[in-house]
Amino acid sequence: MIDVNGVNPAAVPQPVAPVASTHAEHAAAAPVAQDVIEISTAAKLAAMVRDIPDVRTDLVARVKAQIQAGTYETPERIEKAIDGLMADLLG
Repeated sequence: MIDVNGVNPAAVPQPVAPVASTHAEHAAAAPVAQDVIEISTAAKLAAMVRDIPDVRTDLVARVKAQIQAGTYETPERIEKAIDGLMADLLG
């Protein structure tokens, strides 16, 4: 039987030398990518809609009935509405 000791039996095993550049050095030199989140206008509006309070159907029904009966518009309410409008316009 023939004794086989590799491709070049005269060569002796050599120790493995470390690679000149390590992965950590390469990673430190490379620019770091950052994730960016952009929220669309539609998504912002949808979030705002969630914050709108529920409709007070009892109040709407009562005011609607007063308007139909002609008792909703009083001088006091008109004056209050004008004051509020002026405050909004003049700051």
